[in-house]
Amino acid sequence: MIKPTSKYELKQSCLYLCNLNVEKAEKMYDFMVKGMDDMPAVPLAQKPFLENLKEQSSEIFGWLRENEDVLTRGAEFIKGIFQRKPATPANPLPQINE
Repeated sequence: MIKPTSKYELKQSCLYLCNLNVEKAEKMYDFMVKGMDDMPAVPLAQKPFLENLKEQSSEIFGWLRENEDVLTRGAEFIKGIFQRKPATPANPLPQINE
């Protein structure tokens, strides 16, 4: 239920969980933050949507470029499966009832 990413968010969560009772919230915060020295004081800034989209799309296109040969071989294989015609025997057998 508590998923803070900063000390500020942890303080806020403790205060809400203790029904705005500051004394209980301080005790809970002290208990929770003990041993978490590397937790940032404020939440990290989130990237704008377009910047995030740009990074993800460049990663996808980079992966496609790196694996282009594997993808083309797979596509050719699948295409070959669907384009195969049923095999006809080279010398058909003569009819039995002639």
